Amino acid sequence: MKKHSIFSTPILFAVSMLFALVSCVQQPPMAIHWEMGKNDVKPGVCELYYTITNLSDRPITNEGWTLYFNYMSLHPIYTEGDQILQTELQASYHSITPTADFMPLMPDSSRTFKLLFKGNAIRQTSRPEGFFLVKNKNGKEIGKPISIPCTYAPFTRPEQMKRGIVTWEKTPYAEGAYVFDYVQHIVDAPAGENVQPLLPQPKQMQYTEGTCTVANAEVITRTDANMVCEGYHMIITPTTITIEASDEAGVFYAKQTLKQWGDVIPCGVVTDYPDLHHRGLMLDVVRNYYPVDSIFRILDIMAYHKLNVLHFHLTDDEAWRLEIPGLPQLTDVGSKRGYTTDESECLLPMYCGGWDPNAPTTANGYITREKYIELLKYAGERHIRVIPEVDMPGHMRAAKKAMGNLLTDSAFNARVYKSAQNYTDNVIDVTKPYAIEFIDHVVTEMVKMHEEAGHPLTIFNIGGDEVPKGALTKEEHQAFIDAVLAILDRYHLQPMGWEEITHFCKPESRAICYSWLNSNTKPLEMAEAGYPVVLANANRLYFDFAYCNHHEEKGLNWGGYTDEYRSFDWEPLIHPNVIGMNAQLWGEVIRSFSQVEWQIYPKIYGLAERAWNNRSALTLGDYNQLVYSVFLPQLAASGRNFHIQQPGIKQVATENEQLQLDKSHMLIQMNKVMTGGELLYSLDDGDWKVYNTTVAIPAETQIVKAKVRYLGKESNTTWYWLNANHEVDGQAVEKNTGATF
Repeated sequence: MKKHSIFSTPILFAVSMLFALVSCVQQPPMAIHWEMGKNDVKPGVCELYYTITNLSDRPITNEGWTLYFNYMSLHPIYTEGDQILQTELQASYHSITPTADFMPLMPDSSRTFKLLFKGNAIRQTSRPEGFFLVKNKNGKEIGKPISIPCTYAPFTRPEQMKRGIVTWEKTPYAEGAYVFDYVQHIVDAPAGENVQPLLPQPKQMQYTEGTCTVANAEVITRTDANMVCEGYHMIITPTTITIEASDEAGVFYAKQTLKQWGDVIPCGVVTDYPDLHHRGLMLDVVRNYYPVDSIFRILDIMAYHKLNVLHFHLTDDEAWRLEIPGLPQLTDVGSKRGYTTDESECLLPMYCGGWDPNAPTTANGYITREKYIELLKYAGERHIRVIPEVDMPGHMRAAKKAMGNLLTDSAFNARVYKSAQNYTDNVIDVTKPYAIEFIDHVVTEMVKMHEEAGHPLTIFNIGGDEVPKGALTKEEHQAFIDAVLAILDRYHLQPMGWEEITHFCKPESRAICYSWLNSNTKPLEMAEAGYPVVLANANRLYFDFAYCNHHEEKGLNWGGYTDEYRSFDWEPLIHPNVIGMNAQLWGEVIRSFSQVEWQIYPKIYGLAERAWNNRSALTLGDYNQLVYSVFLPQLAASGRNFHIQQPGIKQVATENEQLQLDKSHMLIQMNKVMTGGELLYSLDDGDWKVYNTTVAIPAETQIVKAKVRYLGKESNTTWYWLNANHEVDGQAVEKNTGATF
């Protein structure tokens, strides 16, 4: 097959390796190179290219091999030439097999295959990953799977990046804002008067004369049962700090305020309390795992900003992450992913790919009973409640596979359905008596762990979301939920779940409902019906969403994008039955704990402010200054990772006579969000230069790029294409000139 024209540069793999069938250390016989072609070659379809390079010393034929890998959100439609077949095996798990038409690929040779997919490949999270090869002969496997290296062509052309602009409601930003796609970049704005370096901001601050050196002051604490729960009253004089609070949490939060404020603080009176008593962050350790010790780092930041709930997503289709005494198979099988034909020893290698279930990757691992108790104690010391989630009766594929026939049988497996994540086998057979026995055992053991930690379990999250149509009858589903609620009631546990549980849990069940589906009416409906509601809006509080549609941004975008400001820049629903706010970090796109921090910070600051102050007195400029001038430097000093927002670029027009320019030049302006740091730009991939003010650039310039350096980090690069149709001609140019990313 003739190589496609876009591959004009050599494949990165230049060194051949021996294809030794009988070697003790098997070397990869091939390498893969992936490139994005074009989105919307027809509506909702993109073209992608695989280049296979033979690294061995013998031809690769149409027999004896299968490639396995992961591909998120894209579904194969067609392969040009019919030499290979890509099959979607289960959810994100795919295979490539050669067809009878596959022509032998000679050593040191490459061949490119064009494929069409349903969907758009818009960021690096659209790339395939985790390639491994399984050899076979006469229908039998030969040897162990072999990891196959893969490289990825960068996105460099407008047709690779251009896509529709997502429009969300926006609060107007500072005058002079620059538009970067749908994201409005604010210009530097000074913080308002009396805005202290605190997030969340206290409700009231009244200042008196003088200052107090905190280290030298006497700290006096008193309790007052009549005060608002978790609230505090603090009197600051030059020599004393008196804290009055209703409970230990109030005293703790007063001390966090002092900790944030600094060494020398103004004298006065502070009155403070939260608007919402559930201020949470959900961590998904299922799709990809990171150790408990790393979670301690997040708990420290949560406590520092007065967040008080860790919603712990411990089970799902892709893994079971918590040791349950008496059920060792849950973690023996359910905590590992790798190549398998029957999933008797591990699960399919979803999301991060890779064939080895024992490799130290984010696919593998679980929390021991002892480590979970340690986490409970650590969180409790910081007044953070841990709410575990065991999602049921859907999202239970890991438990189902680990427990074998105990949770399913062939008759139930014959039911035809497909989940939101494209699983066809992720619902347990709720008609089996053992299903209830299983849930009872899990709940009992988790209650014991919390009791041993000294932090009794009071709320249990049953998930209850996304049960696919066709998996259960309404009667089966209702009977199962009723039985689960009876178990929780026996332990005096308040049920919690995603908003779908309202279909099976009546308001008198006291079930706490997470409202997540981006609706303005649904949380109000649930609150009016009498349910306790936690706001968990996907388009505001899903921290796993990409910051924007830039091709280098990690994250999903099925519900939009969550940039640095969306968790702050809104007015949450106020209702007596709205008890909380919860952000979610789902793990599909997570590949390291460093990325966990990168997805969370700085989004967590908006959550902290809005959960404590529904109607924050901070302006967007105030908030921006606090985040970038105070709290991100603190993260940098502590070695944490975080996201830096990329700059904005726009083309402007001014009277040529004023600037003594002719049509041989055009004017470009850029801006950045934060005070401090360097704003850099490049023309047509030339050297990077420091930007200070409007730049006159040659009219023949095709690409302007900009990035920000701040606190030892660099933002993603903003691309701005120019063309002859948008040259400066004395008319104002306010729109994108071609594309901006």
